[in-house]
Amino acid sequence: MIRFGVIGAGRIAKTFSEAIKGTKESLYAVASRDINKALQYQKDYGYEKVYGSYEALLADLNVDCVYIATPHGLHYEHMMLALTYKKNILCEKSFTLNAKQAETVLNKAKENNLFVMEAMWTRFLPTIREVKKLVDSGIIGKITKIEADFGFAVDKHRKDRIVDPKMGGGALLDLGVYPVNFANLFLGSPDRYETKAVMDSRGFDFSETYTFFYSDSQAYLKSSLAEQLDTTAYIYGTEGYIKIPDFWKAEHALIYNQNHQLIQEINHPHLINGFEYEINEVARCLNENLKESPMMPHSSTLEVMKQMDALRKTWGLKFPTE
Repeated sequence: MIRFGVIGAGRIAKTFSEAIKGTKESLYAVASRDINKALQYQKDYGYEKVYGSYEALLADLNVDCVYIATPHGLHYEHMMLALTYKKNILCEKSFTLNAKQAETVLNKAKENNLFVMEAMWTRFLPTIREVKKLVDSGIIGKITKIEADFGFAVDKHRKDRIVDPKMGGGALLDLGVYPVNFANLFLGSPDRYETKAVMDSRGFDFSETYTFFYSDSQAYLKSSLAEQLDTTAYIYGTEGYIKIPDFWKAEHALIYNQNHQLIQEINHPHLINGFEYEINEVARCLNENLKESPMMPHSSTLEVMKQMDALRKTWGLKFPTE
């Protein structure tokens, strides 16, 4: 049994806590700088230990792995802190603000022989894993095009991390990380890209389109805080195509031939809420003494960060804390 310690008692930590209760792993400790939030988590989810500081949780020798659920503008700081306490890490996406921070974290983890994994939960979903196997088997031939969007409308006057440049706010790091990961999973690193962004006066990207070009295929991607986008992803091939409704939390997929005839359907309803699959992978890796997951390797995390850095550079977007 892996004893998890959770840093940050916000919305995403609730999803994690609900998921872990349905696994064999332990909700051991939770920490928040607002002790009342941590105490509420203990009441709601049954955590054994509650801490009013991150350092206190990290000093607990019984914590096997730390789940970092703070805003991504703080991930670098909190991962580096956790590594000084010799803790294994599962960190929410986006992993860091930029590739330089990611590389520093991953190098420090290797130096200390510690496990670190980005919590890109989409990659661990059974539906996505089965789609990947089918694509690799050639069921739709050679990929010619991918389409994937993720976006929802937010109030321009709201005040929280998603619109705070100091926290890495904006559409790309919060939402775009999903279509970028999706394209990378199936097509790898692009040869080049074209992109256009709508910037907010407060210093973050409000919406953007980006096309990744490969030798004989393209990925048409979009992320936005300005509008609700259809999150159905498509993978087109020379012999058919695959439709994945709500690709970022996929529970089913449809495979068609060139004549638009349905030839196979994939259905994997979440056992809990979808986070259970990445939790199980962390436990498997730690039990087998692996320092990174083959399903979400360090190289993939670093490559995605580099691509998002390149997109932001094109837009002239640099976060105040970089």
